[in-house]
Amino acid sequence: MAAGCQRETPPGSSPQDLMLTKAPASAIQPVTTGRNLSSGRYREVDIVIMRPAGVTEPIPVCVALHPRLGGAKWFLEVGVPDMLTKVVQAGADPFAVVAVDGGNWVGNKDDAPQRMLMEDLPSWLDYHDLASTPFSCLGIAEGGAGALNLARVPGMSAVAAISPNLYEQWSAANDSLVFADQADWQKREPLRHTTEYANLSVGVWCGTEDKEFIGPARAFAENTKAVATFAPGGHDNAYWTRVLPEALKFVGGVL
Repeated sequence: MAAGCQRETPPGSSPQDLMLTKAPASAIQPVTTGRNLSSGRYREVDIVIMRPAGVTEPIPVCVALHPRLGGAKWFLEVGVPDMLTKVVQAGADPFAVVAVDGGNWVGNKDDAPQRMLMEDLPSWLDYHDLASTPFSCLGIAEGGAGALNLARVPGMSAVAAISPNLYEQWSAANDSLVFADQADWQKREPLRHTTEYANLSVGVWCGTEDKEFIGPARAFAENTKAVATFAPGGHDNAYWTRVLPEALKFVGGVL
């Protein structure tokens, strides 16, 4: 994996000024990390930008949403930069994968990751000479459900959901402690909005030993006519790492 490039806060600057100095294109690294102040989340968050090795020109973006217990740097830990480079070397058009810290991707009134993605992220991408509107999104577990929610906003071309945390019934959703109430679940649950994915390229992956989420994943794939892969695996890093290259290839195929 290529080494990252951490942007430090200039002396005397505020958190809002985290990216005052900009590297020339020739100095752009395959991995860039930093911290930005998010108005949507009311806190500083990590941002990780992963480009294919050797590509420095402006390129489209796939935004990546981590599992609940991870963070933006989770994608570095599982080797996404190398996976991305190999996908592009195999023939896909170059694109970047950009991850940010999201916590609970459903969020609440005082911490809104989806608002961060829609209102904060575009300017962060533009600063780094990337397309300010992502063409696709990819998510894992709770991030998979978050990616499906984000894809409901007009403008996306593709979404890849790996082991998405979906809930067919309110009783299961309530037990997850993710949603504020039943109305919140009905508003945000992708299984209750399947017609909204009709004009998207949708990919779904889920391990057959993922007892809690394999059923809802199958139901979502069937109702959206998604490209779906259900193979042996659980709700864990081993399965997610195994299928991530397929998901990256899938989103890259819409460019």
